[in-house]
Amino acid sequence: MKLAFFWKHGLLALLLLLVPLAVSAQEVAIEPVELRIMTFNIWIGGEVVNFGKIVEAIQAADADIVGLQEAEGNVRRIADALGWQYANERMQIISHFPLIDPPDGDGKYIFAQIAPGEVVALANVHLPSGPYGPEAVRDGAALDEVLELEREARLPFIEPVLESVSPLIDAGTPVLLTGDFNTPSHHDWTEAMVAERDQVKYPVDWPVTIAVETAGFQDTFRIAHPDPVENPGITWTYGYPYPRLKPDEVIDRIDLVFASNGIEILDSKIVGPAGSPNADIEIEPYGSDHRAVVSTVRLTPVVPPVFAAVTERAVSAGESIVVRYHAPGGEDTDRIAIVAAGGSINDVLMWLPPQEASFFGAVTFGSWTLPPGEYAAILIGLNDEELSRSQFWVVDPNAIPSVTTEKTTYPAGEPIVASWENAPALRWDWLGIYAAGDPDLYNNYLGFIYTEAAVSGTITFDAEALGDEMLPPGEYVVRLMKDDGYQVLAETGFTITE
Repeated sequence: MKLAFFWKHGLLALLLLLVPLAVSAQEVAIEPVELRIMTFNIWIGGEVVNFGKIVEAIQAADADIVGLQEAEGNVRRIADALGWQYANERMQIISHFPLIDPPDGDGKYIFAQIAPGEVVALANVHLPSGPYGPEAVRDGAALDEVLELEREARLPFIEPVLESVSPLIDAGTPVLLTGDFNTPSHHDWTEAMVAERDQVKYPVDWPVTIAVETAGFQDTFRIAHPDPVENPGITWTYGYPYPRLKPDEVIDRIDLVFASNGIEILDSKIVGPAGSPNADIEIEPYGSDHRAVVSTVRLTPVVPPVFAAVTERAVSAGESIVVRYHAPGGEDTDRIAIVAAGGSINDVLMWLPPQEASFFGAVTFGSWTLPPGEYAAILIGLNDEELSRSQFWVVDPNAIPSVTTEKTTYPAGEPIVASWENAPALRWDWLGIYAAGDPDLYNNYLGFIYTEAAVSGTITFDAEALGDEMLPPGEYVVRLMKDDGYQVLAETGFTITE
């Protein structure tokens, strides 16, 4: 052991005999903070116009935390370009503050550590874009048809997020929800707006925004700008890019920043192309077909629950495994350990104690001795009980993504079981089924399922994914696609027979 270790800890022991124990982090008063939260759909990876302008827009917004959509694997690249250290690729969130992916979040929310032992919760969504409600209104659909469309197309995707964060809200944790919701707000489709905007043919209580507010959130832009006539706050779209626009395009406010009730809303601004209506922060040329929203809020962080959380879901062999933690504070009992997937506290491969930060901090393990595969970081407390478990993978940096089906031939109507390996573990990695030989990656997928940011796994394409009629006889391929985009990482073929 190092002499410095004995000197430091011996001195600490002496001091503890002379002074009372310090109060725990749970007993320290936490002061309110102001944060600037941004939502930004950067349009197919941010490359369509000028990637540098995506970075410039975030800089001009002076954001502290950004929820990105359509990042297509560029989350870390954007953070690096900004000089920001913290990026969570699973959630497509970048931040000035350390980001913690707690196991209980299950990919639905993460924490931003405003200070040691002080966190706020963050969620970021990109709901399905089609079929699009305002287009149905444009094309003559009745109100009940539009509401049913929304309940089927988007509500099932926001409800699990709301269910996940509801306990946090109930416990008083401030929660910020960003996203491209691909639905208008019920605040914007009112009787007063029918006379103001041609596309608003009748009032609509859009189910998604109703559900979000019912779950305990406030629409930051509408709190700051309550009159949709005075400031409609349109985010999609004034152009592909501005001012290029389809003749029959419908426009609306679908990029939203929500804050849980109790958070004070100070301001909300639109970031967009120079000269576009109601743009508060102008960029020329602008890099996306979506205008961004940045809202300033005041909130009081909270002490998080006990956890151990790896910072990266996929660790290349040889790289460091960083595990953030909130330990119970048992100086002689707390341990952060690495086990193989499914392993228990009796199968520990390596462990470290919490460091001098005690209750809150991070420990770093090496991965050189771990063969590629699935692992977990666990927090062990008093009486050797497991308190938290965080999943991760060690991957061969030269490994090639692959996808397979359980069988090469399926009878019509039978679910298709597909497995994948060595995916990048990004938030919106997905598997899609296409007709064999169809080169149209953008429009012609017949069904899709997200990988839930897993390096490897197995999923089933059943009637829920493919529709009640399933697939007709023919030749098909399953493609592993990258992060909400259309980069093919791997594919394999299969046949449907009569």
